[in-house]
Amino acid sequence: MEQARTGLLSGSGLKRIAIASMLLDHTGYVLVWEAYLSAGGAAQAGMWYGLYTLLRMAGRLAFPIFCFQLTEGFFHTHSRRRYALRLGLFALASEVPFDLAFRGALWDGSYQNVFFTLLLGLLALWGWETLARRLPRWARWPAALPPLLLCAAAAEWLATDYGAFGVTLILVLGVSRDAERSAGGQELRLPSALPGALVILIYCFLENNWIEIVAVLGLELTLLYNGQRGRGSRWGFYLFYPAHLLVLVGLRALMF
Repeated sequence: MEQARTGLLSGSGLKRIAIASMLLDHTGYVLVWEAYLSAGGAAQAGMWYGLYTLLRMAGRLAFPIFCFQLTEGFFHTHSRRRYALRLGLFALASEVPFDLAFRGALWDGSYQNVFFTLLLGLLALWGWETLARRLPRWARWPAALPPLLLCAAAAEWLATDYGAFGVTLILVLGVSRDAERSAGGQELRLPSALPGALVILIYCFLENNWIEIVAVLGLELTLLYNGQRGRGSRWGFYLFYPAHLLVLVGLRALMF
């Protein structure tokens, strides 16, 4: 049985941090980058580019928090089928706002929104648990490889946001969380986060994208999770994601 946790942040608190981080990130990408491209001189362009970089760095906190919350939801939901269906429906509903914001078109199949990545991560976790259910403890990590390869390949083929890296992070956090739950919940809080941090470091190295290193701080924030859902709508993130993209698209049209 899991021990009570004494962290400072509820699930809702983590979600608010992630949403704020995502909003800063997307504001930088949709609005500030446009201002940089429209700048009239080198000094002005440098100012906008500096702001763009800061906002994009702040935005790196969001994804690992969302991945962590997905793994928590996976272990606590009453129906994984409904959970997967919900992610799939919002993936489809968010695609037009996503394409308008990041591709400037109503539909662009070359790049898909993050809900598709979250859905594939959930399916990878589900597949792993199905394989690992009857295996001894030492064999549960190797059992993650087949669903990881399948879902990561699907993420790359669909060109989802964060792609194979995102699916890998979700699965690693979920398998680590399983080890934590089996050990009682509290004593492995820090070690269980280390594999996720390693995934982020490997991704930064392979992609030569060291801005993403800030994501480790987002992962560290999950160590403050107290195991409580907290107050707030369970639909908040689902609705906020397409809505804020449409607002940013509207602001871009008015400003530029």
